[in-house]
Amino acid sequence: MMRIASLLPSASEIVCDIGLKDNLVAISHECNYPKSLKKLSVITHSSIDSNQDQREIDTEVRKKVQSKLPLYEINTQLLNKLKPDVIITQGLCDVCAISSSEIEVVLKGTLCTLPSSTQIISLNGKSFKEICSEILKLGEQLDAEKEAKQHVDKAIARRDKLDSLPKYSRKILSLEWIDPYFSAGHWVPEQIEIAGFRSAIGQKGEHSRVISIEEIIKSDPDDIAVICCGYKLHENKSFAEKLKNNKEINFLRPFKRNNIYSFDSDAYFSRPTTRLIEGAQQLRNAVLG
Repeated sequence: MMRIASLLPSASEIVCDIGLKDNLVAISHECNYPKSLKKLSVITHSSIDSNQDQREIDTEVRKKVQSKLPLYEINTQLLNKLKPDVIITQGLCDVCAISSSEIEVVLKGTLCTLPSSTQIISLNGKSFKEICSEILKLGEQLDAEKEAKQHVDKAIARRDKLDSLPKYSRKILSLEWIDPYFSAGHWVPEQIEIAGFRSAIGQKGEHSRVISIEEIIKSDPDDIAVICCGYKLHENKSFAEKLKNNKEINFLRPFKRNNIYSFDSDAYFSRPTTRLIEGAQQLRNAVLG
């Protein structure tokens, strides 16, 4: 049986979605869905203390990136012991998870003695279409073509149904971080469009970036979605409360009308999986009441 090591949450989720959960032998420290993954060996850990506030995390990440220090580390001893046939990683964001370049360095180094036949698969989808294409490709590579196609077909049908609903001119400002402020990136603006609205800052496929108070004010949003990357619902609710106390922006329309919404971004906005459609549905439900 093919042995799979997943170094990012979305990959673990997708592997389970296409019926290969039993093939997983190792996961990353951030893989938490489905819950049954808890039984598997964890082979990565972060060098960043996630208990810090957002400003401290941002500062530490920037320092490590500038110094070319790793944000994540791999337990190479355990990886050698588990001997996976396939390692799934990503090349989309060095901050979000271990990248394909990092794992290649580890494999070529003296710390890891996996056979040359070990396959490295990198997932890099930045849009719903690209994510679906990669799921289909992963299905081909892992001998689960039928299951992958069925999963993608269901997701596309859900997307099409949601996308066919009435559209609105309301502008949604999605914040992927609040200290400093980061705009929505990659697939999030597309989620906003699928939900029936317009993205106030950020277009489909663009990278998330730092935005200024002036940009936020100029964007004149009707609603604000707090989807800080990797955080759960209760955490984003806390971030939303902090926003309400910021006098630099709390005079804007969303604050006056109580049009500020929080979501479980870890599950429905941060990960490139088909659950992005559920996130779009939640956004539409929240905005339209």
